[in-house]
Amino acid sequence: MTELETDRYLTVDEVASVLRVSRWSVGRYITSGALHAIKGDGRNGPVRIPLRSLNAYIENHTVSAEERTR
Repeated sequence: MTELETDRYLTVDEVASVLRVSRWSVGRYITSGALHAIKGDGRNGPVRIPLRSLNAYIENHTVSAEERTR
Protein backbone atom coordinates (compact mmCIF):
# COMPACT_ATOMS: atom_id res chain seq x y z
CA MET A 1 0.00 0.00 0.00
CA THR A 2 1.36 3.38 -0.92
CA GLU A 3 1.57 6.39 1.33
CA LEU A 4 -1.17 8.15 -0.64
CA GLU A 5 -3.59 5.28 -0.08
CA THR A 6 -3.15 5.44 3.69
CA ASP A 7 -3.89 9.18 3.69
CA ARG A 8 -7.19 8.73 1.83
CA TYR A 9 -10.46 9.41 3.64
CA LEU A 10 -13.77 7.69 2.94
CA THR A 11 -17.36 8.73 3.53
CA VAL A 12 -19.69 6.78 5.81
CA ASP A 13 -21.57 5.53 2.73
CA GLU A 14 -18.35 4.29 1.09
CA VAL A 15 -17.36 2.38 4.24
CA ALA A 16 -20.87 0.92 4.55
CA SER A 17 -20.64 -0.29 0.95
CA VAL A 18 -17.24 -1.94 1.49
CA LEU A 19 -18.36 -3.66 4.71
CA ARG A 20 -21.83 -4.46 3.31
CA VAL A 21 -23.59 -2.95 6.30
CA SER A 22 -25.90 0.03 6.77
CA ARG A 23 -24.60 3.54 7.35
CA TRP A 24 -26.15 3.27 10.83
CA SER A 25 -23.92 0.27 11.60
CA VAL A 26 -20.88 2.29 10.53
CA GLY A 27 -22.00 4.99 12.97
CA ARG A 28 -22.16 2.39 15.75
CA TYR A 29 -18.66 1.15 14.86
CA ILE A 30 -17.40 4.73 15.11
CA THR A 31 -19.18 5.32 18.44
CA SER A 32 -17.77 2.09 19.89
CA GLY A 33 -14.25 3.00 18.78
CA ALA A 34 -13.92 0.10 16.35
CA LEU A 35 -13.46 2.63 13.51
CA HIS A 36 -11.66 5.95 13.83
CA ALA A 37 -13.41 8.94 12.25
CA ILE A 38 -12.88 12.65 11.82
CA LYS A 39 -15.82 15.03 11.97
CA GLY A 40 -15.88 18.28 10.04
CA ASP A 41 -16.80 21.66 11.49
CA GLY A 42 -20.32 22.46 12.56
CA ARG A 43 -23.17 20.44 13.98
CA ASN A 44 -23.76 18.56 10.75
CA GLY A 45 -20.17 18.52 9.54
CA PRO A 46 -19.09 15.66 7.29
CA VAL A 47 -17.68 12.50 8.86
CA ARG A 48 -14.67 10.89 7.19
CA ILE A 49 -12.99 7.57 7.98
CA PRO A 50 -9.29 7.15 7.21
CA LEU A 51 -8.61 4.25 4.83
CA ARG A 52 -6.00 2.91 7.25
CA SER A 53 -8.71 2.69 9.95
CA LEU A 54 -10.98 0.69 7.63
CA ASN A 55 -8.10 -1.60 6.66
CA ALA A 56 -7.27 -2.20 10.34
CA TYR A 57 -10.94 -2.95 11.10
CA ILE A 58 -11.12 -5.49 8.27
CA GLU A 59 -7.85 -7.11 9.35
CA ASN A 60 -9.03 -7.40 12.97
CA HIS A 61 -12.41 -8.86 11.99
CA THR A 62 -11.35 -11.34 9.33
CA VAL A 63 -11.53 -15.00 10.29
CA SER A 64 -9.08 -17.39 8.65
CA ALA A 65 -10.15 -20.80 7.33
CA GLU A 66 -8.20 -22.45 10.17
CA GLU A 67 -10.04 -20.43 12.81
CA ARG A 68 -13.40 -21.12 11.15
CA THR A 69 -12.95 -24.92 11.35
CA ARG A 70 -12.10 -25.02 15.04
